[in-house]
Amino acid sequence: MLLRKRLRLDQVRFTKRRVIVTAAVVVVVVGGGVGAWAATRPAAAAATGVATATTTTLRQTLSSSGTIEPGQQDNLNFAVSGQVTAVNVAAGQQVTAGQALATVNSAALSATVAEAQASLSSDQARLSTDTTNAASSTQVAADQAAVTAAQNQVTNAQNALAEATLTSPITGTVASVNLTVGQQVSGSSGSTGSSGSSGGAGGTGAAGGTGGTGTGTGSSTGTSSSTDQIVVISNGSYVVNASVDDTQVGEIKVGDQAVITPSSGTTTAFGTVTSVALLASSSSTVPSYPVTIGVTGSPTGLYPGASASVQIIFKQITNALTIPATALHFSGGKVTVLKLVNGKQTSVTVTTGLTQGGQIQILSGLADGDQVVTPGTARTTGTGGAGTGRTGGAGGAGGFGGAGGFGGTGGFGGAGGFGGGGAAGGGAVRTGG
Repeated sequence: MLLRKRLRLDQVRFTKRRVIVTAAVVVVVVGGGVGAWAATRPAAAAATGVATATTTTLRQTLSSSGTIEPGQQDNLNFAVSGQVTAVNVAAGQQVTAGQALATVNSAALSATVAEAQASLSSDQARLSTDTTNAASSTQVAADQAAVTAAQNQVTNAQNALAEATLTSPITGTVASVNLTVGQQVSGSSGSTGSSGSSGGAGGTGAAGGTGGTGTGTGSSTGTSSSTDQIVVISNGSYVVNASVDDTQVGEIKVGDQAVITPSSGTTTAFGTVTSVALLASSSSTVPSYPVTIGVTGSPTGLYPGASASVQIIFKQITNALTIPATALHFSGGKVTVLKLVNGKQTSVTVTTGLTQGGQIQILSGLADGDQVVTPGTARTTGTGGAGTGRTGGAGGAGGFGGAGGFGGTGGFGGAGGFGGGGAAGGGAVRTGG
């Protein structure tokens, strides 16, 4: 009896040793298979894409900023002295061209006109008499000169009388009024009308109005003096007074298109460059050259005095053949692309031009519709036995034993195995290194 127990105990010990040895062998086999897979799996392969050469419009722009101003602004002041007798408008009021805005006392001016007309009548009568009486040529010439002078005096007196009334040269809106009834004004040398925009190639619009009428046309002045008696601005027409530096001024010219975005960002307007200054307006380290942009049409959302960003299109190419710039290859001073011909890649030398937004113009070497190879995102593949997987690995979440053990009912474990649902070979390897 004792002998039988010893024999059974030796058999159990031998069985355990055999199980342990067998498990170790399996581990070695699996480890070797995984190591061989890791050593022989292919390296990461670069993915590629295909792009088609197409025609489009390319634009080169430069950025600037400026101030939105009315398209026309007239700064009006009385050109004659006198007491203000009427102010007919207020700020914000709509006016029409030729409308009377304010007046000064004209009694003295009317008297001057009467005197000038009387003097003219007298001189004309003397000339008529001397001519009838066959006076000397010297006398007749003197009489004629007197008549001419008298006519000039009448004209001047009549102009002064007209200047006693300040009128609007344009249809627009009264921007400001700095006059009150009873105020004594001293005549200026003349109202300034629209004296041109604050930037540009010296373009000054009109030279300003004459006297109190303040007539004149041209671009906006951009600024007005607080002492201007009445300021009238145009409705619905605007300019942008911007500037560029010395590295940019040579790129743009009158007629270039521009895209205008006000600081409010509520709308986008379009315009054209109407003037480019020849002289810098600033003597700082980086000189600034004023540029005026006339806004096209009457867009909403623009307000005089507001700031705006400007994109000036200084170069534009229509029907430009383009491909992604990433398709280019550079070698030995040549630029090439891989062109697809009947499904095969063929290296083709190309000549390039303008670049915009990741696209590059092709001047020669390709035609519209040609397909070229572009780089893509790298991907990695792996194999496990007869199957393939993403990155390969040595099993899943399983182990050498499940619920079982080295005894009891015996066996290599319960539901466990080598790596969950994976396998050491022959099946798809799912996860791992």
